[in-house]
Amino acid sequence: MRTRLLVGAAAAQVLAAAVLFSLAAAAQGPAPVDWRARIAEHVDTARERTLAACKAKGIELPADFLAWIDGDPQLRTSVYGCRRDPLPVLLALRSLELDLGSERVRREYPQLALAFAIQSSYAGPRAEALGWNDGADEKPGDALPDLRPRAPLQLVIPGDPRVPVDTNDPQRKHDRDDHIVNFLESHAPVEVDVKVRELPPLEYDEKGVAKPRGKEVAVVRKVARAPLAADVIASAALQAEFNAYMTANGHPDVRIDCGERAVHWYSEAAVEDGALRKRIADAHELFLAAYRSKGRMPAARDPAPTMAESMAWLVRNDRHAFPAEVRAERKWPRFPLTAPWPLLLMLAADDQPLREREAIWQAFRDHGELKTYGEYIGGIAQQFDMQSARRSSPFPFAYGSIQMMWKDGGVCGTMGNIGARTWRIVGVPAATAGQPGHCALVRMDHDAASGRFRCTGEQYATGGDEVTTVHAGWNHDDRGGRRPMVFHQAIAWACNHGMAAHLETMVLRRVFDALPAAEQGAQALAFVEAALARNPFALVLLDGAIAALADADDVLRFVDRFETLAVPALDAKEHALYRTTVVDLAHARIAALPTPAGAPANQRLLGELERQGCRDTALLARTWRAIDGEAGFTQRCKDELVAYLANGKRGSDRRVGREQARRLGALSATVKGKAAKSAWANELLPLFAGKETLTIRGKAAIDPVVLELCKLAGREPPAVDAAK
Repeated sequence: MRTRLLVGAAAAQVLAAAVLFSLAAAAQGPAPVDWRARIAEHVDTARERTLAACKAKGIELPADFLAWIDGDPQLRTSVYGCRRDPLPVLLALRSLELDLGSERVRREYPQLALAFAIQSSYAGPRAEALGWNDGADEKPGDALPDLRPRAPLQLVIPGDPRVPVDTNDPQRKHDRDDHIVNFLESHAPVEVDVKVRELPPLEYDEKGVAKPRGKEVAVVRKVARAPLAADVIASAALQAEFNAYMTANGHPDVRIDCGERAVHWYSEAAVEDGALRKRIADAHELFLAAYRSKGRMPAARDPAPTMAESMAWLVRNDRHAFPAEVRAERKWPRFPLTAPWPLLLMLAADDQPLREREAIWQAFRDHGELKTYGEYIGGIAQQFDMQSARRSSPFPFAYGSIQMMWKDGGVCGTMGNIGARTWRIVGVPAATAGQPGHCALVRMDHDAASGRFRCTGEQYATGGDEVTTVHAGWNHDDRGGRRPMVFHQAIAWACNHGMAAHLETMVLRRVFDALPAAEQGAQALAFVEAALARNPFALVLLDGAIAALADADDVLRFVDRFETLAVPALDAKEHALYRTTVVDLAHARIAALPTPAGAPANQRLLGELERQGCRDTALLARTWRAIDGEAGFTQRCKDELVAYLANGKRGSDRRVGREQARRLGALSATVKGKAAKSAWANELLPLFAGKETLTIRGKAAIDPVVLELCKLAGREPPAVDAAK
């Protein structure tokens, strides 16, 4: 409650500041713009243009459907105001209604329907996956949903597509793949290692009473079974048997040579021998082709569902009648499908086949199973062909499925996919995300008590939100594409602040984008003020406005406007990354502009950048050099390191040294040439004479800044001085 009150008070400050800006502008120039009227005009115009396009294409939409949209201001704005071309959104929404019925789309799950309609407009004309009609008279990219009357969709979960072939059928001639499968399935059982989890053996006290058992442990057991393709690939003896069998059955050219346990069910090391790797890969392809042609594996992955099928599946699950106690145990629903549509786009983007989803859903529904992680394996995971060969076997799901990921294991990319896909299957918007050298995942979260949403990360390894880029498209700016984590967080915060206000900022971005390029720079700051007066998290508009600014002074003014209008409404801790991201984007824009002419202009720019807390090392380095050359750049680097050495937190907080080392590395990137970098680093190293070692929490280590300088200088780092 305290946070809500603070945000409310801060929002009042934002509005008051916006009024002051508007009054000041009015005193100096033309009358202030009626932004509310301008937003309404854009939506009205977009609506008229869209309905005219429908008429031109011979598309008739029911009057009650259009009246439903017009009767809800937020719905109307979402349909007509959030895309440059609203036609695909409008028609996709109508297509969903034809398939799922007006009750589901209009009254029960309108936000989910909007999410699917808007997400599909970004996805493009995926005719088969979306159920759209690619008419022969339409140009590529002009595919439209099929709006012909039809019976309501009957959700059908496809069954196992495999049709097993009797490879011993005497009525037909056996081909190569028949013989391959017969060798495997008719072979005497072989002993293989199988890892199982068991409770430790019972232990008894002196009175003969059994002690409590500990946790389950993994043990290896020998199990007898008919050999799988993976067993043959792992065994030189079985390979020899296989080669002889194929020769005896008329296929002397079919031979494999994979060595002894070069790849086996539990191997984790990559295969370094290129020739051996090719032989193993060829063997895997041979067995895979046989498994597929004889119905032991699907010939291909199941097709993606249409958007109507996907929505129907999610709605069916959302309405599942869990008993009250089970509902509580499952924490169901995991995420409300009535949430604002911008928060549901990751969910609507899920294209996992229904059969794959259904198996995971049933395990969750019936047993509460929610596995968001799998078997982590080693370097072999970087070799997809070897990873596949090590566990080649009959399987009801194809490669690419979450089930195959569970079977074969992997490293971070597989784990992130397992997590994100599982969350989406239980109705939570989620996506994989990249970090330096690592794949993590992000998901939307909902606090039922406060009603607030947030975007949170999981499986982080090499940093926090600040180094995380979400793989799902940021489909809020009419362009899409991957963006840093904070962009997705800003959407959640914007919806928390107010959905109506967030939609208005999206419309403002569309209005801004429609301006001639020459006018965008001149009007950018006015749009920024209008957007921030509505929602301090108006990143959709801010991002476009920053890119349009063509003068460094205007960019500096933008930062000041943002600090005055938005920052009072932010939580200093929760929204810190949002604040620095906006400022960093602005300063990056200055870096993209030409360097000001002359030392005085750059000195003034530097003063402004320092006042605004600029963190753009490349921009700062460029400005330092523009003021007093390379020598001045080096001296400022020295001054920075002197300040670092005087920082009282240097010897107590490892993050201080790591951050300074990172910054030093960024500064070094502006020094051209290896020799110049080495000379520059050697000039800085004497500052650390006698101060190379840090002792933090009783552990001595070389200062990370010294390590960075030694690497740049081409010198061996000093030994750790425990006494320091």
